[in-house]
Amino acid sequence: MTPTFLSLIISYQFTRMDNEDPYTHLSTFYELIGTMGFQEGDVDHVYMYLFPFSLVGKAKEWLKSHLNQSLNKWNDVEEKFLNKFFPPSRYIKAKTIISTFRQGPDEPFCEAWERFNSLLRRCPNHGFEDIAQLNIFCNGLRPDTKMILDAPTGGTMMNAEAEQAIRIIKALASTNHQAQHNRQIVQRKGVIDLSTTDAILA
Repeated sequence: MTPTFLSLIISYQFTRMDNEDPYTHLSTFYELIGTMGFQEGDVDHVYMYLFPFSLVGKAKEWLKSHLNQSLNKWNDVEEKFLNKFFPPSRYIKAKTIISTFRQGPDEPFCEAWERFNSLLRRCPNHGFEDIAQLNIFCNGLRPDTKMILDAPTGGTMMNAEAEQAIRIIKALASTNHQAQHNRQIVQRKGVIDLSTTDAILA
């Protein structure tokens, strides 16, 4: 174990702050370990050895409060870590936020799509199937945005297959993102620009 590896892990520490996401921390932790080139059979031992270095403050105290024999397998550490820092109350709150998603009055389509996906990433065990996610997202859009989204299907987005619907949404989000970028450039030059809706329709 080189000092470089330890420094890399320490640079992404979990402190138990309210704005921190334990799932994101574990995902980052796994990605960092994955860059180190360990053999698959050794990975669990590496997780056990390096995970304490990824914690600091109250999170580190929590880990130290457990007797060694109660956390002698990586699966136990992962499960108890998530149960501690993503308890049922937080899970219910995160799932409610997803299910009640609404596009903001002035929120561009591309930002609404990214925000929705961010909510899903923060609660990986949300349990919503792809079609349910699409329903929640589309029903949460403003009427004018929903009209643009329905146009490529010749009817309503909900009649499209999930895979096709996601392709359409991603394409429109990309177009909208570019339109927003171009609009900012034009406005900085002092030229009146089309609205985002007009740009997408064009």
